[in-house]
Amino acid sequence: MKDGVVLMYMKDGVLYPVALTNEQNDMLQFTAELFSPLKVVMDKPQGKAINFIKKG
Repeated sequence: MKDGVVLMYMKDGVLYPVALTNEQNDMLQFTAELFSPLKVVMDKPQGKAINFIKKG
């Protein structure tokens, strides 16, 4: 996975990643660029990214 903006959903205080199609992800990345520069808090990781929908 490459670096970029991700969409998260919070339910009962727990964060869950939102699965996006390639088209939706491209639109999210483009939209994030409109708000550039984003403040990325690199010293507060939330965990390791895992792709649950990748086949194989």
